[in-house]
Amino acid sequence: MTQQAAIHRIELPIDDRPHGIDLTGEILHTAVRRPGAVDIWYQPRPDSMEPMRRSFQIVGTGQPIPTHLGFHVVGSHRGTAVSPDGQWVWHVLENWCPHEDVTETTDWAQQPNTSALCLHCGIRLTSDGDSPWSPRF
Repeated sequence: MTQQAAIHRIELPIDDRPHGIDLTGEILHTAVRRPGAVDIWYQPRPDSMEPMRRSFQIVGTGQPIPTHLGFHVVGSHRGTAVSPDGQWVWHVLENWCPHEDVTETTDWAQQPNTSALCLHCGIRLTSDGDSPWSPRF
């Protein structure tokens, strides 16, 4: 019997830290339902597919963007959520793993098409040999 598709919701805390979600594709919607968290609606990966966590971080309008998220966030911006009172605007940015502690790789030279697992984020990473580690899609 095949598994039916579903939409799930998860709260990402506003805590200046990356958080992993096992997504099949893009974030479907973002909103603020209560103080201290941004809700994310997404379609989870079916049981028949290999798990792959991607990492996201919440950044407020006017707050400094962590350096590991890059200078231009256009490629990593996944959604915006406004607090119910309109005072706060939060942005969901995809976290391109900043850590160097990975497993499943022979060396840090990043041979083309290598994959690894971040020991801190717990997300699967890949490299084309020319760019930094990034979450595997």
